[in-house]
Amino acid sequence: MSAPAGSPWPGGEYGEVHSPSGRRAYLAAQAAELAGRTRKWATELARAGNMVDSEREHIPGRQGAPAWFLIADSFEQHLHTLGLWPPRSPGVTSEWQQLLELQGVDLEAARREIAELNQQIDALTARNQRLQTDRNNLLDTIAKLTEVAKTTPS
Repeated sequence: MSAPAGSPWPGGEYGEVHSPSGRRAYLAAQAAELAGRTRKWATELARAGNMVDSEREHIPGRQGAPAWFLIADSFEQHLHTLGLWPPRSPGVTSEWQQLLELQGVDLEAARREIAELNQQIDALTARNQRLQTDRNNLLDTIAKLTEVAKTTPS
């Protein structure tokens, strides 16, 4: 006995379901998500029927129009020819995005820290120059006083 149309496919990695004929398939909404396209695109692809095998039937327990089922093997092959298969894992993508965002925050924090350190370096360099000037003035004063002390009769 085959499973009812629209029920999850056992071990389906990308949200596959049973088609009305019992084949592995994607509902149009899931197919659109996997392809990064709109539902209308997936529905038109299924309706055309020349690039992807498809079936249409009501899903038991759901109301509304019959659902489009894009047969998984032909749909995956079609996406492969478009360079869209296999899809990126959303978890991996979001992990990479999060990592990049964290690196961006770290980079910005490092830039601010470098700017603050450069300001401190500039302030210390200016202070060092003032101290060097003061030191040189003191050495000149000491040298003059030493000369005065040598020339003063005792």
